[in-house]
Amino acid sequence: MFTPDPLSRDIILAGPKMTAGRSALTSKAQTEIDDELVALKETMRALRTRRNSLSPISSIPPEILGTIFFHHVQQTQFMYVPDAPAVLSWLKIGHVCRYWREVTLGTPELWATPFLASLKATEEMLSRSKMVPLKLKTGRRYRMDCVQKILMHSGRLQEVSLPLFSPILGSGTIHHCITEFLDKLSSCSAPKLQSLLLEAGLSQTPRIAIPTSFLAPNLRSLQIKNCDISWTSSILTGLTVLDIKKLSPEYLPTLDELISALRRMPALHTLELDDALPTLPPQTTSLPRAPRAMNVRLPHLKHLHLAAKTLEIANVLAHIELQESTTEVRLACGGFSGSPSHQWNLSRPIISRALKNCFKANPDKSRQAPRSMRLSSTSRGICLHFSAVRNPSSWAGSTSWTYLDLDLFAAAEQSVSLEFDFPDDMRRTILCDLRKVIPLGNIEAMYFHFCFPCWDGFWTDVLGCGAARNLAYMHMHGPRQALEALLKSLRSRKHSVSRRAYWGSHQGPIFAPVLSHLVIYGMEFSSCVRPSDLLDVLIDRVNEGRGLDHLEFVSTTGILACDVELLQEVVADVSWDEYESSYEDSDHDYDLYDSDYDYPVDYGFYSDHGYSS
Repeated sequence: MFTPDPLSRDIILAGPKMTAGRSALTSKAQTEIDDELVALKETMRALRTRRNSLSPISSIPPEILGTIFFHHVQQTQFMYVPDAPAVLSWLKIGHVCRYWREVTLGTPELWATPFLASLKATEEMLSRSKMVPLKLKTGRRYRMDCVQKILMHSGRLQEVSLPLFSPILGSGTIHHCITEFLDKLSSCSAPKLQSLLLEAGLSQTPRIAIPTSFLAPNLRSLQIKNCDISWTSSILTGLTVLDIKKLSPEYLPTLDELISALRRMPALHTLELDDALPTLPPQTTSLPRAPRAMNVRLPHLKHLHLAAKTLEIANVLAHIELQESTTEVRLACGGFSGSPSHQWNLSRPIISRALKNCFKANPDKSRQAPRSMRLSSTSRGICLHFSAVRNPSSWAGSTSWTYLDLDLFAAAEQSVSLEFDFPDDMRRTILCDLRKVIPLGNIEAMYFHFCFPCWDGFWTDVLGCGAARNLAYMHMHGPRQALEALLKSLRSRKHSVSRRAYWGSHQGPIFAPVLSHLVIYGMEFSSCVRPSDLLDVLIDRVNEGRGLDHLEFVSTTGILACDVELLQEVVADVSWDEYESSYEDSDHDYDLYDSDYDYPVDYGFYSDHGYSS
């Protein structure tokens, strides 16, 4: 057995002590190095901050920078629905540098529209908004507890926008919550409230009713849908925007109540009433008349939208004096009852007189005469839209029109919109009477999108030769009969080379004598109307000195390359997309609204840590 000598034994026993000592020295050295790294990092951060403070962007005062951020936040909120995660993307401006973060946190206006899909976010934004006015805006994915928390700050509310969809989380119902809020405003003032929007579902029961006593002295905009209101309510005073849709029958106003309410709003610039007009007995044979001096004058009215039965709209228009300030008129005339022709004859002169000023240009050019017209059909009637722009961008390439299109694209272009819902046997009568309702002589561009058949002589009945005297651009989309009728109207009455007897010359002036650009969209050439018939008509026009400069075929069937070559001999510019077969719609259904949001884990929203640069 090996026995170590005393010296070796001392070395072996001392080993653990030496290792421990060495480890302590190493740990201390690492700690000192870590401390130096922290100090160095802090020095570098301080140096970067000093360096950034010398850049031009850092010389902008915080008040101006905060204003810039505020406009950026407004643009972001305009682009997204209120409860979409992307509406918080503006928070990234606070991650750029320490100075920007300080400005972001120190500008309470940026936090005045709380995010309602997260209670923690709502509470944090309420805190950071200090005491500035609040904006409450819900979409489809809000939390009920978030709404309730904001409604507790009624004294700070400046804007309330509540489409009454079901919340994704929270106790109670939004209907009960809003009712409590409205009742509260009957006794507790909302001095900062300027805008109120309430939109309930059609089947919402019980319906929400605005209290007669409503303490919001600075309210200027009221928009309600499927909610009720008394026309003697104090809320209908001093408004600049009044938008009421779908009132219950018992809440519809009398004519005197409506006129009285409008007199209490002399600064009104937007009036929209949809199924909220005074009703008339079904067998009405005449409209009540009053001295013109008794009519209501709204000198600042710019936008007038009325939707009801035709006779009800005429009844209201007979008592409102449209001023030169009115730049947009939209009338949606509903169905007739009783004697349609008699009701149309009663309504037509009143509608025409009311629209007279809208088709005139102002001397200061704040309003221009309409230059373009769109005539389209719906499942129930026809729509006419007029614009002061020759070729509105919102009309290009569109084959159908809805009020949503107008709201999104055409508001700045639109002058007058008319929609008529009428029995089939009234179609020809109303279309032929359009020239008695609206002047068409200044129209330079026409977009025609019809789905129902047209009769022989359609274009002469609708436009007439005189009304089309300035028509230079025509966009056609409709049934074969529309194209056939157009070719008959376009024919020259002198230099006909047409082979068909029924295309014979017409007496009277040339239809659309200055027409230079024709677009044929989504139509069909067949044995009834052939490309050669179009060629004959265009040759006639050339011989008369009325030839086309531009001819376009878009998604049109029945035309071949050889036809296009022949047309190019009489038209300088022929455009053809070589579309020869019907487009087959995809079987796929796409949901335009994705209700399943993936909420962000962290936008840097809840942390209060600083940034190094």
